[in-house]
Amino acid sequence: MTCEKCGSEKIIPDVRVVDRGYLKAVLYGESVGFFFKERVYGQLKADICGECGHAELKADNPQHLWRKYQQSLEKS
Repeated sequence: MTCEKCGSEKIIPDVRVVDRGYLKAVLYGESVGFFFKERVYGQLKADICGECGHAELKADNPQHLWRKYQQSLEKS
């Protein structure tokens, strides 16, 4: 694995991204009950370059997020 910004191989993989808990990606689906919409969350992790500090985020469940996204397009 190499950094796309500087080319370094000093990559720290799968670092948890925390902000008083975990930052999460969220997609909303259909309304459930009176107020709330169905939600799908994905925990975010980062690959961080130990040379230049460039960080790339990734979700831990991209297929699940993609399915929810496609379902939301079908219903709009």
